[in-house]
Amino acid sequence: MFLFFKYFGLSAGGLFSVEYARAAWSTGKFIDLLKHLPIPIIVIGTAGTAWLIRVMRGCLLDELQKQYVITARAKGVEERTLLFKYPVRVAINPIISTIGWTLPQIVSGAVITAIVLGLPTTGPLLFRALLSQDMYLAGSMIMFLAFLTVIGTFISDLILVWVDPRIR
Repeated sequence: MFLFFKYFGLSAGGLFSVEYARAAWSTGKFIDLLKHLPIPIIVIGTAGTAWLIRVMRGCLLDELQKQYVITARAKGVEERTLLFKYPVRVAINPIISTIGWTLPQIVSGAVITAIVLGLPTTGPLLFRALLSQDMYLAGSMIMFLAFLTVIGTFISDLILVWVDPRIR
């Protein structure tokens, strides 16, 4: 966060600068919001991306040891064509099927990010609801996370059917 502030001039906390915090929406406020968004986006996206990369690497390493890849290599298929035509198409299925679960993880991980970065989002609201034992507000927000899980899984299943014709 310090490096972003020092070298890029981006703010490390909040969604708006002080002069735009209570102002009505305008082009200047929108541009100020865009200047404040890179740090939260990088923080929230890095964890999920690292997990997906590890899963993809593991699946790809398993596929590269299969007999059809060894046979294609022996026939002289170019390595890049071999990689993207066969193993990646098979190894991407677990990624697509589990990517729907990342939607609620992004929202629930944003709670901690919002508290640390001082963002005025639903994250601190959920945290305060849990601390004050407000079961209706906390239960509603957790029910929303469950709804996002169902929607994310449904969308990932649709994408999986579209990508892999063997599933149809």
